[in-house]
Amino acid sequence: MSEPTAPTAADVRSAADALKAAIDAHLAAVEGRSDESDPAVRTAFLAMAAAAESYDDALYDTYNEVTPFEIPSQYPESAADPDNPEAISVLIRRDYQIEHPGRLLGAARGLAAGAVDPELDISTVSGSLAALFDVFDPDEIHNRSDELGLLPGDGTTWVLASDPEAVADEQWFEDPFSDTDPERIVCRFDVIGDEEDDEYFDTFAEDGAEDEIDGIEVV
Repeated sequence: MSEPTAPTAADVRSAADALKAAIDAHLAAVEGRSDESDPAVRTAFLAMAAAAESYDDALYDTYNEVTPFEIPSQYPESAADPDNPEAISVLIRRDYQIEHPGRLLGAARGLAAGAVDPELDISTVSGSLAALFDVFDPDEIHNRSDELGLLPGDGTTWVLASDPEAVADEQWFEDPFSDTDPERIVCRFDVIGDEEDDEYFDTFAEDGAEDEIDGIEVV
């Protein structure tokens, strides 16, 4: 396979012209947008970002020179509008006390016949937990908590507006809970033990205005 050729001076000039055109197109989209979430602006923004990155790469490869641009990887906050989300992320936290370690280890051993990763050491609590979560999804773990020796504690579920491209980008696996901006909450549901947290609804809503549907607050 042949090595890719380095960009020429003409390629750099062409990338610069493409960036100028993308800037003009973005400005035109902003000037003519119908509302804050006009998709034409988002499309123009992403095209401008791609053109800027292409120019930045060509300039560096040809002249060993850099630009002052910080190329964004996604569209900013308006693409994650909690009032009109284009995508969502659901963050769930459930706390448990390990009330019966022996029951936990026994449950893991009961699944050992072909269901558990043989590399997991199910003679330990941590290995048994890993085995059980490998076999059951979190909802099944919760439903079987007594059988597994777990005592449910508090829990919370946050539904956040997200950028569609960020949702499709698997790089978020490296730090899945870093972007938990409360401003992007679509709705949130808190449980204290087995009881709904009534105080939450009094303290979270701004100016005392809130809509509650079966324990879910729509922000």
